[in-house]
Amino acid sequence: MIKFVHRDEYDRVLQLMTYCFPWLNDFKDKAKMFLEKYIPEDAILGYYDETDMLNAMLFIIPFDIYIYGDVFSMGGIATVSSMPEGRHGGRVAELLRTSLNVMRERRQLVSMLGPFSYEFYRKYGWELGFERINYTIPVEHLDKFNKKIGAVKPFKEEGLDILDRIYTEYAKTHNCCAVRNRLLWMDFVLQDPYRRNQPRYTYIWFNDKREPRGYIVYSIRDNRMNIQEMIYLDQEAKEGLLWFLFVHQSQVKEVYWSTAPDERLHLDLPNPRIKMEISPGMMFRVVDVKEALLHRSYCADTNAHFSISILDPDADWNNRSFLVEIKDGKINISECDSAELSCSIQTFSQIFTGYVTPEEAFLHRKLAGDIRAVEQMSKVFKKSYTFNNNPF
Repeated sequence: MIKFVHRDEYDRVLQLMTYCFPWLNDFKDKAKMFLEKYIPEDAILGYYDETDMLNAMLFIIPFDIYIYGDVFSMGGIATVSSMPEGRHGGRVAELLRTSLNVMRERRQLVSMLGPFSYEFYRKYGWELGFERINYTIPVEHLDKFNKKIGAVKPFKEEGLDILDRIYTEYAKTHNCCAVRNRLLWMDFVLQDPYRRNQPRYTYIWFNDKREPRGYIVYSIRDNRMNIQEMIYLDQEAKEGLLWFLFVHQSQVKEVYWSTAPDERLHLDLPNPRIKMEISPGMMFRVVDVKEALLHRSYCADTNAHFSISILDPDADWNNRSFLVEIKDGKINISECDSAELSCSIQTFSQIFTGYVTPEEAFLHRKLAGDIRAVEQMSKVFKKSYTFNNNPF
């Protein structure tokens, strides 16, 4: 039986968490605090065996994210756990399918998760949503930025609105970034919720007009600066923050920064021979195709007409054909008997955020049909930056 887990069963929830994620055993008290403080009672969906014992579970954590500047309610799937005696019995699959119904009822039109296996979650409709570029930079490679630009000041709590303004301007240009409230900022960005003995430091960069244009959140350990987040709104702010990194040359040997793939830091370095790695990021899924299309806004000069059949066996409301008509930015959607295009919910989800364009999906044989309809669809879904720096 599947039902929501009551708060008086959180000790059992903790048992599942620490069994399935053994690293949590080193932070068991903090994990319990995390559970009680941050996870609402209606967020844990549980599978109960014949003795009414919680045997598998997942969290549906509510977030808001930006997509093309619009705010979407998102269901964050997390802490998917199953005790070994119940594995390979379809219990997690049932939980994932049930979660789709729950999210749809809650108007969480999209969903994201951090997978242990891309292959596993792809079976249920989630697909790769973005990648990250990971820089490891010897600090001496930053010596070009040895001249101070602007001013950096340590963050104070009353300046949270400054951080949020800078971040929000950036986030609205990167689909899937979280909308941050005070709790998300204070407990999950500026600090590690598990407090793993690595304090985070935050500084804000100001230009000569005393305008805040960038910030950095980082920690230092074992001769390395680990950047949790560095956001800038112009090149001057970027160079000012790079100076701030360089002045740590007596303290650290290298800087590590994992960020959005549109970052091209190596172009600013005299010697670009640094370690750069691309790694896959979180997975994304459209929960309700029709409602997600209706919720999104479109440019006033957008005019397009196409029909598409979506294959989504785990969500019957998506598993059908839609006629999409947009005139002067106003959208109308209806069901139809046949369609010019067809794709899986996984591919449609990638197209929806702009991570993959219709042309790219067509080229990779993930979108099939009439090339003229692909061209029409491309008027609606353009290449966009996608990213999320709030793992859960």
